[in-house]
Amino acid sequence: MKLKLIFWLLLIGNGILFGMQHGYLGAATSERHEPQRLAGQLRPEALSILPPNSEKLVPQARTQGASPQPDASGKQDPAAAPAPAASVPTPAAPAPVSQKTAAVASSCTEVGNFSAADARRFSSQLASLNLGDKMVQKLTQDITSYMVYIPPQDGRDGAERRKAELRRLGIGDVYMIPESSPNPALRYGISLGIFRTEEAAKAYIGQLIGQGVRSARIIARRSGAGKQVFQLHDLTPDARAALDKIKGAFPDQEVRACSA
Repeated sequence: MKLKLIFWLLLIGNGILFGMQHGYLGAATSERHEPQRLAGQLRPEALSILPPNSEKLVPQARTQGASPQPDASGKQDPAAAPAPAASVPTPAAPAPVSQKTAAVASSCTEVGNFSAADARRFSSQLASLNLGDKMVQKLTQDITSYMVYIPPQDGRDGAERRKAELRRLGIGDVYMIPESSPNPALRYGISLGIFRTEEAAKAYIGQLIGQGVRSARIIARRSGAGKQVFQLHDLTPDARAALDKIKGAFPDQEVRACSA
């Protein structure tokens, strides 16, 4: 009996297996049948079997650089990011060339030192150039000496008091500048000495400070006659050529850049 039971169980099992393989047990099992599955694929003719070592199996990430994948928190892993490609510097665009010419720096030419008579002759010849406000005439005076002095204070009475104080300090070479001085700022001041160079005047100031005199000053003394100079601004080439021709009549006069 046991053998018959086993026989019938095996027979039934084989029947069920046969029905499943041939799709006799319903659509669900028949859809898993391999020929029908291939028939249901989109463009099955494009499928091909590749060998394991085919170049087509190389991941695209190896040739083009894999993109970093975000982790569970949504942040990219820096270690997984591909190395940045070397940047090629972009050449700077050339600066646009301005159509306007650059402004020419202003120039100034100085001529002189003229006496009063020569200055009048030179000025009359320059009039033909019509320079207008481009010509400036100035009076200059040469420094002849340097005076050490004490500025005036309280008129004559104040000058007399200072003279007495200076003598008590042992300074006897003093001179009160009279009211007739051509420089009003010096009238009733006290002159302590006149020196040919500024260095000598400064040295004497230092000596006076050692003797207790701290109000002494230095003033440059200039020649009374003075000289005339002409400053000519922004001369055109034609005006400069004309100036050179006029200057030929005054060979002793110097042409130079304007002083500050």
